[in-house]
Amino acid sequence: MEVYLRIIADTQETVIREVRVKGSTTLLNFQQLALPLFNLSEGEMGSFFYSTEDWDQGDEVPMFSMEDGMPSMENTTVEDFFQGTAHGLYVYNFLDMNIFYVEKTKTEEEEGFEDFVVISTVGELPARESSTPTPAAPGKDPSQMSEAEINALYGLDDLDSEKNSEEEDEDDFQDDPYY
Repeated sequence: MEVYLRIIADTQETVIREVRVKGSTTLLNFQQLALPLFNLSEGEMGSFFYSTEDWDQGDEVPMFSMEDGMPSMENTTVEDFFQGTAHGLYVYNFLDMNIFYVEKTKTEEEEGFEDFVVISTVGELPARESSTPTPAAPGKDPSQMSEAEINALYGLDDLDSEKNSEEEDEDDFQDDPYY
C-alpha cells in the first residue's frame, strides 16, 4: 500500500511537503526520511500524536517503547498509524518544538518501487539561531583564546562569583558564636 501525506510545518511562513511513502515503513524510518526535507538533522527526540480533523492532540506514539507491547515509532507503520485517522501531529526536538501537521491525502493499493518519494515542496523552514551563544569563533585555537573566552566556552565563567559567595558565607559562620 502507498500512503500519500501532506506535511505542514507550524511556522509563520508556508512550508509544505507532499510525499508518497510505503505503508509498511515504520514511523521511525519515516522520520529519518522526512527530516532532511525540512533541513533538520537527526539526533533529537520526536513523537507522533494521533489527531482529530481540528488538529486536537490525541494519544502519543513515542520514539521508543518504555514497556513491552507498547506502541512506538519503532513498531508502528505508517499504514497502521493512519488506519483510524487521516490526521496526525509530529513533534521533533522538544526544546525547539518543531511541530508538523501530517495529513493522509489518499492511499493506493498498488506499491511503487521507491520507499519514499517527494511529490511537491513549498517554502523552507526559517533558520534557527542557536540557543547558546558561542563565545569564540568556531575552530579558534584554544591557545589563542583569552581566559574569559575559555571560561565562557566551558561554562566556567560563573565559578568565580560562586567561589566568592562561598567565602563570604564562611566568614559569616566565623562571626557566629555558636559555630
